[in-house]
Amino acid sequence: MASPTKKTKIIRKKKKANAGKVRKAKNRNQGTTRSKNELFGEE
Repeated sequence: MASPTKKTKIIRKKKKANAGKVRKAKNRNQGTTRSKNELFGEE
């Protein structure tokens, strides 16, 4: 059987991976770099 500490670490690791899943997926697909217009305004 796994120790209580090991169980806790696995639970925390899974929670961290699952947290913000939609945001993380969006970042992977669209990226986090802001557009030229957002940075410098329209030209």
